[in-house]
Amino acid sequence: METKEFTVATPTDFSAVIVRLMTQKAPRSGAYCICLTGQLGAGKTTFTQQLAAHLGVTEPVTSPTFGIMKSYDLADHPNYDQLVHIDAYRIEDISEAGPLRLTEIFAEARTLICLEWPEMIAEILPTECVNMTIEIGEGEERRVVVRD
Repeated sequence: METKEFTVATPTDFSAVIVRLMTQKAPRSGAYCICLTGQLGAGKTTFTQQLAAHLGVTEPVTSPTFGIMKSYDLADHPNYDQLVHIDAYRIEDISEAGPLRLTEIFAEARTLICLEWPEMIAEILPTECVNMTIEIGEGEERRVVVRD
């Protein structure tokens, strides 16, 4: 497992992190899952918004906290057909994940997943995940640790 640290000057500039993640090889099978960990307000949704923009998503990307999951079409992308943004914050019991078909989504090839609060569904996560921790630093600064 390789670890890379980034210092992000503002929570709206994750470009170096995005470039690093998008140059990684996709998993041999299943979705490419980025598990986002950090306290409320650290920048998990902001990262996902910037990644979506980088991938060509033009519709607004908002936190799916109440809907739990939102999917975005990635037409004409060479590696991915869809971006799925999951916020597991409100999942209180793993049995709630069943109706959402999360294990099926994790198995879908050509799918890129940004998963906020992965610890809420740790027992069903795919084995090949990129773990990204965002910590609030001084001022607007963020410390980002990527483990892949």
